[in-house]
Parts: sequence; C-alpha cells; structure tokens
Amino acid sequence: MKVLITGSSGYIGSALVDGLSGQRDTLYTLDVRPPPKRLAAKTQFIEQDITDLEGLKDELRPLNVDVAVHLAAIVGADPSRVLRINVDGTANLLEALRSKPPKLILIASTAAQLYRNAQYMPVDEKHPITPVTVYGLSKHLTEEVARFYYRVHSMPIAIFRQTNVYGLATVQKYTVINRFVEDSLTKGSLTIHGDGKQVRNFIHIDDLVQYYIEAIHYPSPERLAGQVFNISGPEECQIGPLAEMIVSHISSKTNKKVKIVHGPPSIPPEQDIHIFQITSRKAQLFFNYKPRTTLTDGIAKIVANSLEL
Repeated sequence: MKVLITGSSGYIGSALVDGLSGQRDTLYTLDVRPPPKRLAAKTQFIEQDITDLEGLKDELRPLNVDVAVHLAAIVGADPSRVLRINVDGTANLLEALRSKPPKLILIASTAAQLYRNAQYMPVDEKHPITPVTVYGLSKHLTEEVARFYYRVHSMPIAIFRQTNVYGLATVQKYTVINRFVEDSLTKGSLTIHGDGKQVRNFIHIDDLVQYYIEAIHYPSPERLAGQVFNISGPEECQIGPLAEMIVSHISSKTNKKVKIVHGPPSIPPEQDIHIFQITSRKAQLFFNYKPRTTLTDGIAKIVANSLEL
C-alpha cells in the first residue's frame, strides 16, 4: 500500500512513520523540513510547502497513493499564517489529490479546541463547535474544507478530532505532559499557567498512532468516508493534580524535589476549559481498538525513557 503523510517531520508524523515502518507499506513523506536521519531511509521524502498548490500538484500527480494522512499544521503564529497553512494548505492538498483521489484521506483535527467547555457529557462528535482561539478556528475551517470536498467532489475523507497528545517520539514536541516532565527533570520545577483547574483529556502517542494504523489498513475504507471520529485517551484530568502526579512520580524515581510554580493564564480564564468529558466510543467500535495507556502508565514511561536519554 502507498501511504502519503504530510507533516511527516513533526511530532505525530515522525511517530506515525516509525509505527508504519514495519507494515510493508511504501511511505511517501511530505514536509518543509527533511526527516530525521533515522527515518530518512524508511520513506521517500518530498520537500514541499502545502501553501504552494502548483508545487503540490507536480509532486503528487505521479504517486497514485492509496491513503493520505494530513498532519501538516501550525499551532502558534500570527493569525494570517495559521489560517494560510492550516486552511489554505488543506484546500491545496485536497485539490492536488482530486484528479486521482486515494481510497482514504485522513485529516487531523482537534477536540478540545473545537468543543471547549462541555454543553453535555460525554462529548461526542455531534457536540456544538465553539472555537475561541485562532488555532481552533483554523481546524474548524479545515473541517469545513474537507466536508466541501467530500460533498461536492466525493473525496473519501475522514476526520480525526484528537485530544492532547503526550509521549516521546523521534521528533519531540513539548505538549503539556511532555513539558512538565522535561522541566521537572532539567529545571527542578514546572509551571502551571492559571489556577490548575483546567480539564484536559490526554492520549498517549502510541495509542494515537495505532488509531491511524487501524484506519490506514481499514478493510473497507469506503465506510470511513464522511465520518468524524473523536480520538481520545482513557481519562480526563485537571492540570493541577496532573502536575502533582508527575512531581510525585519523579520524586520517587530520583529523590529530587520538584517545585510547582503558577504563572499567568495562557488564555483568558473564561475561555479556558473546565468542564470536559469526551467519548471515543465511535472510533473504538469502528476500529476495534481502545486506548491502552493510562495516565499513570504513560507518565511512568516518559519519565523512565527521559532518564535513560
């Protein structure tokens, strides 16, 4: 099977390349950055900016891929750049694939940044969408672009609304848990932005990658076309207790005391998420897979791996 992965040199992309490398697939990776050396031999790399439509067409036209996984995106930048890369870039990718569409196109979206505070629980895929950040807005518009291409051009698109990802990968990203562990081990302190009462759901990167693998190798990809899936971990946690859990685990492993510091909120408190319980039952039923890594086990794994580095 020929699989295209955009954003392949990023955090989730590099983990997915690792996960697929033993699956006997032909992997095409596309990014503006070259892959790490240890991944370069596992893929056929295409250096390409997704905001360049004609360049995308030239690169993708001869490939005839079976599945495309669209991970390329940017989180923190000025609004115009976030919208250009995330929204226009997605439209460009789908337009470039339209003449010879794959059997399945998987598009990465976000859960918490779309749903925000729960209006009912558990939060399912029909929950109202109320983004309050530019990144959340960009993912909402990305989904609308995807739905347009599915509805008007019959392109086989499925959307993964992912919760907060954590765990080590070849290309590391300092998401909430990863940053807390890294700062605790290197600085002896971690910083909570706000009061720590914010609620998040966390999914270990191994579980997220497995969901993608299950979708890529889904025996009837036409059943996935037009579907939206929550992809979440097994549990929610407030940021404050999460920090205490990490500090306690590191202290037990290293005998070092780690200080918890409170900093200013990263967004206005009234816009943050304090009521959130999400369900991924639909994804579990479709893919016959449940997330296996609890927060306790996932944190223990990150700490152990980090101490070995």
